[in-house]
Amino acid sequence: GGIAGTTAAETIRSQDSASSIVILTEESNRLYSRVLLPHYLRNENTLESLFLRTEGSYQEKNIQLITGERAIKIDTATKQVTTDKSSIFKYQKLLLATGGKVNRLVVPGSDLNEVVYLRTFEDAKKIRELISKSRQAAVLGGGFIGIDLVQSFVKNGLATTAIIREKAFWESVVGENSGKLLSQILENHGVKILTETVAEEFVGQERLEGIRLTGGTTVKADIAGVGIGIHLDIDYLKDSGLTVKKGVVTNEYLETTVPGVWAAGDLAEFYDPIVKKYHSLGNWTNSSSQGRIAALNMIGGKNIFTTAGMYSINIFDINFSFLGDPLGDENTESIERGSFAENKLARLLLKADTITGASLINLPADRNTLNSLIKSQTKITVSKEKLKDLSFDLHSLLA
Repeated sequence: GGIAGTTAAETIRSQDSASSIVILTEESNRLYSRVLLPHYLRNENTLESLFLRTEGSYQEKNIQLITGERAIKIDTATKQVTTDKSSIFKYQKLLLATGGKVNRLVVPGSDLNEVVYLRTFEDAKKIRELISKSRQAAVLGGGFIGIDLVQSFVKNGLATTAIIREKAFWESVVGENSGKLLSQILENHGVKILTETVAEEFVGQERLEGIRLTGGTTVKADIAGVGIGIHLDIDYLKDSGLTVKKGVVTNEYLETTVPGVWAAGDLAEFYDPIVKKYHSLGNWTNSSSQGRIAALNMIGGKNIFTTAGMYSINIFDINFSFLGDPLGDENTESIERGSFAENKLARLLLKADTITGASLINLPADRNTLNSLIKSQTKITVSKEKLKDLSFDLHSLLA
């Protein structure tokens, strides 16, 4: 029922007016924007504006939306899906786009009501209600969700402490200097950052009062947001015959190893012809694109999914972007463009003289050019020193 599944259903219907189409989702709501959930927490969007489809949208397109029902078994031999309500759905073509679920922190006190996670519509409603009753907040985790929660708490006037395992935000992904710059940006907006530590206990009886960290320090908090990543929803695929590694393995057409079954979104571990490896790129834009490509292939097309992958967020008054494959491997070289002192910093990843990924802080003008360089696999012929210099026009490499 998310963006990948809904896009796929609507794409199929635009080409095929006769076939039955069913969207099955365990969530209780129609399609809404996960991207806008943090904006709702900051009072920048109303609850109703989060919805991207009306109740009538599905009926108008003759798409059956079944909410509050979870698939628990896929039988690819008989082409049947069984749900937790004992319903059985037969299919000719099947798209799997069940996404992921939040990783939960399991320590004493983690079941307190004020320990929250941000993933769903219902999560956002709960957090916003708790914010109105809170004065001090803590956030555990330094990824996208952690930063979204930090900003949401600060913009609601809560004294906010960020607690991370590393020396700086995203240091293991963006490098030491970019991590330091991200941490400085947060500190400039009043965020207290505690590094190289983790929560050992959420303190409180009836409600949260604080968080005890390694070393014995206790941070006072009325609300604690946890953002420590997601895990893929794959338990229901046991004995399905599908190849499952980190995600459901697909080819470049998003078709799985079982004919007639495709995967999209977070769940798809697809072959990427640009970086020439299997990986997942489950952000909102890619999930929508994958839903469309998978749908076209489900009705007989032969479309390759290609993307450089791009995800951007604003962190208070600066822009941060991930492009391509931001992790790299042992054969990847990293180059820093800009500097901490300039408050503008990129980390470019190169392999075999092509740029395969990047992270950008305060460099939105470089974003589209780098995206094109990654997607076109342009050979970089200039010196590494030129790449490091912000005065060098990256667009000239596309000529």
